Amino acid sequence: MSCVDAKTMVKGTDFEKKHTPVIHCSDVVKAGEIFEVKIQTAGVEHPMEDGHFIQFIELKVGDVPLMRVDLTQYAKPEVVVYIRAPSEDHKGQVMKLTAYMYCNLHGIWKYEKEVKIE
Repeated sequence: MSCVDAKTMVKGTDFEKKHTPVIHCSDVVKAGEIFEVKIQTAGVEHPMEDGHFIQFIELKVGDVPLMRVDLTQYAKPEVVVYIRAPSEDHKGQVMKLTAYMYCNLHGIWKYEKEVKIE
């Protein structure tokens, strides 16, 4: 599977915006802190109907899989999860969050966000 990278969807097409996941969370978190991460489409709602829908949303921290939510055509492609930032040993470092969204017709799409640990 190949991924479509989209750092920003300000100028993207509606097609791109309804398939690309976006991560909403703080840009800076405290070491060891639990913080909210919301993943949803990039501004245009994706259809969720028989034969065309988002099948799953996945979140990784670095290369480590953190969670995956499987969806049907009856669900809204939006997920909120609470995760713990790395420990004090990681202060000053950056944690890379990567979200994947899979459309059963148009494949897998990816978005990355860096979060600073203080």
